[in-house]
Amino acid sequence: MSVALALNLACSGAEPEKAIFVVPDTTVVDPPEELPASPSTTLEFDSGEITDVSAQANDVPPEASSEATTTTEPKRLWTLLAGGDVLLDRTEPKGIDPFKGVQPHLSSADIAIVNLEMAITERGEPYDKEFVFRAPGSAALTLAGAGIDVVSLANNHTLDFGLIGLEDTIGVLDEVEILRPGAGGNNAEAYAPRVMSLDNGIRVAFVSATAVVPGGFAASSTRAGVADARGAISRVLAAVRAAASGNDVVVVSVHWGVERRTCPNESQRDLARELIDAGANLILGHHPHVLQPIETFDRTVIAYSLGNFAWHPRYGITGETGALEVFFDGARVEGYLFHPHVLDDDGGPRPVREGDRYNRIIDITEGRCEEHDPGLDVTEDESDPASSPETG
Repeated sequence: MSVALALNLACSGAEPEKAIFVVPDTTVVDPPEELPASPSTTLEFDSGEITDVSAQANDVPPEASSEATTTTEPKRLWTLLAGGDVLLDRTEPKGIDPFKGVQPHLSSADIAIVNLEMAITERGEPYDKEFVFRAPGSAALTLAGAGIDVVSLANNHTLDFGLIGLEDTIGVLDEVEILRPGAGGNNAEAYAPRVMSLDNGIRVAFVSATAVVPGGFAASSTRAGVADARGAISRVLAAVRAAASGNDVVVVSVHWGVERRTCPNESQRDLARELIDAGANLILGHHPHVLQPIETFDRTVIAYSLGNFAWHPRYGITGETGALEVFFDGARVEGYLFHPHVLDDDGGPRPVREGDRYNRIIDITEGRCEEHDPGLDVTEDESDPASSPETG
């Protein structure tokens, strides 16, 4: 498998003193046979310029050339697969598994994570808003059976059926042993990092929060709810710092941005910088229901929006999605692959390898997002039978 070397800096502003990152070519959609070997070329900052230092995989790095290297730590390679928004309110009652066509399959990764955009309950009263989403309890088994290990509950649909619905959602996810950061019985539980220990000894902490908070959704000291990234950013950052202090990798899932906008706004970029400063290694965004760029900053990967991963059928830009595969060596991010997908007639992701929609996916994820912004000349297909606003 060939790879291309590239460096993308997220968040405008001063460059870090040193940033080294290898990003495999996003056009590769087939899963690699094995994790990428050490890169044959390193990109390094030198007085603000990117320099190709052509260090071979087994060579001593230039900055350490004066020191003898006598031991090599064994590699602890592992992978994480991330998808965007998941809604099973139509597929679950029909017994449809929308994840069966994902490539690489979610179960192939050491960790798979998505944003759960619904309650899992058959109880409760609907919240007074236009769109409320839920699926029956069997949806938890579908998620677990697909290989999903973590779901973010920090979004504007988790409490669509009230506190009873949240209680049921938490209960069934706990039964199938899926971690569920971002919501809880009070604010201590909602903001608390959830930790997964891998077989190789790596501890991965997950923090989730939402900047889209309907009235009454935010957790408090006495009320169940979601972690609030709009009114309580300091608490979110404190949770990330706490996670970073006791674990090897910190993954932050955040609900933010503007629906159907293909470029991140300044508030997303500002919060991303704060999360990185607090210790985030990977930031996974959702809520816009379209893809947004994937960028890197000082070895942190930022996916501003991963789109609709399993949703109602969509045949335009809101039906373009993908699986983000991130490669780690221990606590160190080594690179990523983005695997383009489009939603099928059941709203499930299927890989796409060519065509206009594939090209648009590549454009947006690689940062050429302005030309595809719906405020310009690209909108949802008029032929889409389910082209109502997402409100997710």
